[in-house]
Amino acid sequence: MELNQLPEGYDAEKLGPQKRQTEFDSPESKLVSDAKNLIEIARIQLEQTGVKVDPIVFARRKDNDIEALRSAIAKEQGAEKAVVAEVGQAAKAVVAPTESVEVDPRLKTFKADFDADPTLKSKISWAYIQTRLLANEGHYLALAQAMEQGGQLFGVDAQGRPLISDRGDEPVMKGMNYKNTRDRVLYKHDKNDMTGKLISGEDGKRQSTGYEMFPYTEPYDKSEEIQQYESHTGKHFVQSPDKSEWRSSWLESEENPSLPRDVFFDPNNQGSLVCDDLQYGEVDSRGVRRLLRVEKA
Repeated sequence: MELNQLPEGYDAEKLGPQKRQTEFDSPESKLVSDAKNLIEIARIQLEQTGVKVDPIVFARRKDNDIEALRSAIAKEQGAEKAVVAEVGQAAKAVVAPTESVEVDPRLKTFKADFDADPTLKSKISWAYIQTRLLANEGHYLALAQAMEQGGQLFGVDAQGRPLISDRGDEPVMKGMNYKNTRDRVLYKHDKNDMTGKLISGEDGKRQSTGYEMFPYTEPYDKSEEIQQYESHTGKHFVQSPDKSEWRSSWLESEENPSLPRDVFFDPNNQGSLVCDDLQYGEVDSRGVRRLLRVEKA
């Protein structure tokens, strides 16, 4: 490297108000300056990953103290390696090959779903799924089993959370418009109240059921979750049993949308499509397929 050449990785915008020295009296002074700049780059990059670097380490830096600079670099490299190791361990826990683990009898249906899907098996281990379902005294297992036909394991999201949906071709909760359907899916209701009164907590807020509606992305585009469902089942997201009738399922379109979205199955062309149309917001013939993301305990 030439004496007054920019160091590799130097980014003036990232370094903010710091000014880079451009003229040096000796190779040693150039080395000191470059080391300081690279340490600052490393600090910024580490903090973007959530690692907070001890400011005292950086306060020890001096233009004429190469050993202090070297110590600061070593500390930062150690922190970075720790982050990489932690991420690596988390990844291994998710995608490790299926261990020899005894299957809980309550999970046999979900284990069958898992075994039948090579793509799912390449993304996540059965031991990981079982651990999450049984955590917190089986909290998510109970939610899964309360879904249509006991629920169906079909995928994993970008955060490594197992995905479970209502099982079966048909949507559930038919006969309600978008707003009422969404309320039923997301929030707990008083089963003894004929009007379907929402249950509120001590803070007055609505209580979550733990379920979601499948997400909407763009017109005519199916979300990653919908694509995984169709890939796993080999069927359309919704359809009539013999595929001879129209079917549809509401998608998450926020609380008060002007254009509620849904997926509909068209028996004429034997295909399903994501649609948004103002006139359909109050249609009561649609149902929904619920989604459960199994969070980490």
